[in-house]
Amino acid sequence: MPINGKVLIVDDDSYVCATMEALLKNEGHQLIFASSGAEGQAKALSERPDVILLDVMMPEMDGYEVCRRLKADPSTAAIPVLLVTALTERKERLKGIEAGANDYLTKPIDAQDLRLRVRNAIYTRKLYDQLQQSFEQLKELEALRDNLTHMIVHDMRSSLGSVLGFAQLLKASAKNKLDERETNFLNKVERNTNLLLDMVISLLDVSRLEAGQMPLRMNPCNVYDLARAAIQPLEALLGSRQIDVEQPDTPTTVVCDIDLCRRVVANLVSNAIKYTNDDGKIQVRFERLPQAVKVLVVDNGPGIPREQHKKIFEKFSQARTEQRSLGVGLGLAFCKLAIEAHGGSIGVESDVGKGSTFWFILPEKPPESACTVVKAT
Repeated sequence: MPINGKVLIVDDDSYVCATMEALLKNEGHQLIFASSGAEGQAKALSERPDVILLDVMMPEMDGYEVCRRLKADPSTAAIPVLLVTALTERKERLKGIEAGANDYLTKPIDAQDLRLRVRNAIYTRKLYDQLQQSFEQLKELEALRDNLTHMIVHDMRSSLGSVLGFAQLLKASAKNKLDERETNFLNKVERNTNLLLDMVISLLDVSRLEAGQMPLRMNPCNVYDLARAAIQPLEALLGSRQIDVEQPDTPTTVVCDIDLCRRVVANLVSNAIKYTNDDGKIQVRFERLPQAVKVLVVDNGPGIPREQHKKIFEKFSQARTEQRSLGVGLGLAFCKLAIEAHGGSIGVESDVGKGSTFWFILPEKPPESACTVVKAT
């Protein structure tokens, strides 16, 4: 398949330009010429060639400097540059590579070598353009998806809030008038609506954290006390499972968004409860690190395959074991974004059949650049 494109030849020697024109004229390329470095740089900007054949030895501005300038300009940086030179010393080639050159042509020019290198450079350039176009289309589709999701989720939040409010109102007004079966139905409506509402809120928060649009309300906080407060509402879900919150030996005070970090702990502990068998044990431990605190949530559940350790923190991903699906892909994505917004890190250590240890690290003071910060008053 013929591969042709626009070729810019930059050389102050008219004989060399004529030679290249003769060697390339039957290849179907559109040839453009420049007789100086400055003219070559200008034509690269105006013509946007698919490849540039750039002579090294030119007066006023040599090929190395032209190449550096082209590669420093975002509008021309992706254009392949082939340096054309009679200099064969290693230091000269390294100088060209440092300037950003993509390839070399050695004088005297070999016809087949010239044609093949130009063809390959044009092919690479066209592939890059196709990838760039696909990437831009993907970004547009993602933006459209996120906007639609945001609109739908906002409407769902409003509707679910109404359903929950009416269920709670009915429950209060019909107190002592419902039989056990009707009460159970109403409790299920309330419980499942709360679950859906939590999911919707998590999705909204994930979107805001991804966009860097969730302000952090920073306060000094004892992480041990924060964890205890996060776990207390979950104790009703434990059943026959045990949970042990280890008292730390050293202070665990950090500056953080207390509500956000409490939700992170609640998410991790809730997952541990959900996937730990009856009579299982969950531990929450703390480690003091240099200028940071590490929190670990340990369970003896089914464990997670190693190849899925990174994937489970991605939005809408699911890790699977032989027994069940782990999560719906929002909780851990929220945890990752929330911790990283504080300048911290999060991860998991787990093997199938050996339980899991989810951990996160909070710095004593998050960097100002980590996320939009609203200091508490």
